[in-house]
Amino acid sequence: MKIKTIKPKVKPKKRYPTTDFLKLSSSFFALLGGVLLASNTDLSKYGFIFLGMSSVQMLFSSILMKDTTLIAYSASLFIFVDSFGIYKWLLVQ
Repeated sequence: MKIKTIKPKVKPKKRYPTTDFLKLSSSFFALLGGVLLASNTDLSKYGFIFLGMSSVQMLFSSILMKDTTLIAYSASLFIFVDSFGIYKWLLVQ
């Protein structure tokens, strides 16, 4: 007796070269921003700018991929954490 396998009819997500670049660039800026913050020097306050750039790039990438979970994550991260850090460390001082 043969067992018939059922293949799901799910369309693979479209891949855009732009999203790959944005994700790679976002990782670079997140790393750079994190290192600047962790260094605890006079330049540390600029780490939030790089983290903000990272979040915006990840947001654009997730919008292009139509990944709603990642859209919510990157948008909330940028709006709350990075914007507050930029305000607190760069605009208030």
